[in-house]
Amino acid sequence: MTASREERRRALREVPRAAALVASLVLALLSPCAARADEALLPAPDDIGDPGLSEEEVAWIEEPELDPTDSGATAPGLEPDGAELAGLLDGYLDEAFPACGMPGAAVAVVDADGVRYLRCLGDVTGADQTFLVGSLSKSMTAVAVMQLVDAGLVSLDDPAGAYAPELGVPGSVTVRDLLNQTSGFGYYESLAEASVGESAGTFSYANANYDLLGRIVEDVSGQSFDAYLREHVFGPLGMDDASAGSGSGGAPQAPGHRSWFGAYVADGFEHEGGDDAWGGPSSGYVRASIDDMASYLRMYLYSGEGALSPDALHQMVFSRVPDPSGDTYYGMGWTTFAWDDGELVMSHDGQVENYVARMCIIPGRSLGVVVLADGNDEFGGNEAFFSLADGVTSIAVGGAADVPDGSALLAEHALYNVVYLVCVCAAAAPLACALRGRRSLGAAWEVALHVVLPASLLFLPRMELGMRLRDFCDFYPDQALVLLACCGLLLAGGVVRAAFIALKRPVSASRAARMRSFERDE
Repeated sequence: MTASREERRRALREVPRAAALVASLVLALLSPCAARADEALLPAPDDIGDPGLSEEEVAWIEEPELDPTDSGATAPGLEPDGAELAGLLDGYLDEAFPACGMPGAAVAVVDADGVRYLRCLGDVTGADQTFLVGSLSKSMTAVAVMQLVDAGLVSLDDPAGAYAPELGVPGSVTVRDLLNQTSGFGYYESLAEASVGESAGTFSYANANYDLLGRIVEDVSGQSFDAYLREHVFGPLGMDDASAGSGSGGAPQAPGHRSWFGAYVADGFEHEGGDDAWGGPSSGYVRASIDDMASYLRMYLYSGEGALSPDALHQMVFSRVPDPSGDTYYGMGWTTFAWDDGELVMSHDGQVENYVARMCIIPGRSLGVVVLADGNDEFGGNEAFFSLADGVTSIAVGGAADVPDGSALLAEHALYNVVYLVCVCAAAAPLACALRGRRSLGAAWEVALHVVLPASLLFLPRMELGMRLRDFCDFYPDQALVLLACCGLLLAGGVVRAAFIALKRPVSASRAARMRSFERDE
């Protein structure tokens, strides 16, 4: 059958459309694949051979189709989302949050397109309530420094003292050393105390590194650290509640809690600032809400958009050094490591006197997880919190999650409380003996018990931990109270013993004669 004239016309009209379709298909095949949003976070073949890349990450570059189910996760792109993710995380948190014991927490899971999941728990009732995010602040300081590098105002391999000469930093310490924590500064040293030690050249964690970087940001930019972050980091990224100074800029605060004998107490503690403090805003005291942190992680998943060039962000991840104590790496405010399947993971924990936090990015999945809590418990509570954070991350990538063991947490605190009680009773025993007039142990023993021992106890945090007594009191308030109570009781026992000895001292013959003469005169 021959086609009619109208049918031939319709066929001719379809030719350009078909040609356009074929052309578009050819162009799509010939054109390079569109870049991933988080490409700056992924190791590239050019990175192979750098000291920072692990064997697992090299394998992930060369053979990226490794089976992620080896680590109990789904394949990239098949992670739970939407209602499925919400159901899984809600079910887990309903059980895990009460078990971890924290008074309040906030959880967010994000990807490059937005927030996949967000929930506030306990006494945290709004996504705009701010937390002190602890050492999560360090990566924000690194972002600020890398912005100055992008602008040509700072060079990573220049001496740090060239940008903050007032602090007298040795010329051997570079800006990169501070970012990668290879300066040799001591763990418990404040910025005022910081000096180069034997660890110089290798990774050794110290807040003073990032306190000095904060000073560099201020000196180079001419702004306060808080003002710089607000203008160049928080503002562009939509972190409307975040701040890096005293106060929270008007945003509501999640109430911070310290653990007193296993009970979380909102005791109103405020961290003391200044160069003599162990940590400042640039190393651990940025305030941010869960909304802020979700926006912050999404910046990384968009290869630095809004804050950094992709190259600067890539350096933040891969210009790093190995941690000699394990199989992880540290660079510019991030710890990086590989899961068993070779996947790169970026993570950092935060912990200050009355808050605790964790953030995590899995670049190969374009996923970020952040968990914040408004309490700090050095004996079990923080461990339970990090277990909960691990569970959230595992569920976010399609794996299984374990619930923290709440009974073990209670048992641990009960044991410590018994030990505290025994210590206080032991310290009170000499006082009780002195009040009852029991015989003295002898001058040497009394001096050792009532003077040398309490003085030694006061120096115990410095001798055993390298920690100043004031910092020990801030982070371990219940232990510090027990320590000070024991010292006070021992000293009191010595004072009572000395008073009894003075009262019972025999009267000398000359003094007795004077007393008899005085009585006759009367």
